[in-house]
Amino acid sequence: MRSVVAALLLGAVTSSGAAASTEAPAARCTAARPVVSSTETAVEARVLTGCTAGELVVFRAALTFRAHGTSCTAVSEELEADPATEPQWIRVRLELACAPGEKGLLGSNTTVEMHDQHTRVVTYGLSDSLTERDPAARHLWTIEFVAGLGDLPVAPDPAARTSSASAGHGSSRTFVDHQVNGG
Repeated sequence: MRSVVAALLLGAVTSSGAAASTEAPAARCTAARPVVSSTETAVEARVLTGCTAGELVVFRAALTFRAHGTSCTAVSEELEADPATEPQWIRVRLELACAPGEKGLLGSNTTVEMHDQHTRVVTYGLSDSLTERDPAARHLWTIEFVAGLGDLPVAPDPAARTSSASAGHGSSRTFVDHQVNGG
């Protein structure tokens, strides 16, 4: 009988010597660095974020932003995690620029796809298109994408063009600002 009790106690102790916990592991959110690809007529940025609890993925979100024009480039990118010990959200800021080209046609398209641990999928997007008469103008899109669990940080400008949604315990918000710099 003693050996059975000893075996049960031994099985309940982790390798560090602490008693095993039945608490669910705390969730952590992370993101891969943005992947930016560009051609002469477009620039595309993709960002994948995810939140895990132990080995279980509880939420993931993917942002794809594409700007159309000519001489398109990625100007900057920044990745910021929630400063908490267990990050609950990730913020990605991107700046992408294009010139209007001969036809003057420009546009952007934002798509966000979110999945929760029960395979629910939520998709939302933002898009715009315009004709620019000044061939020397430079169009700059600033994108802020925040994804995570619980309350997300406050939007930079609540009156700005923003779209958001949630899937299970996770949610995301995308802010897109479009500015024109004269030539």
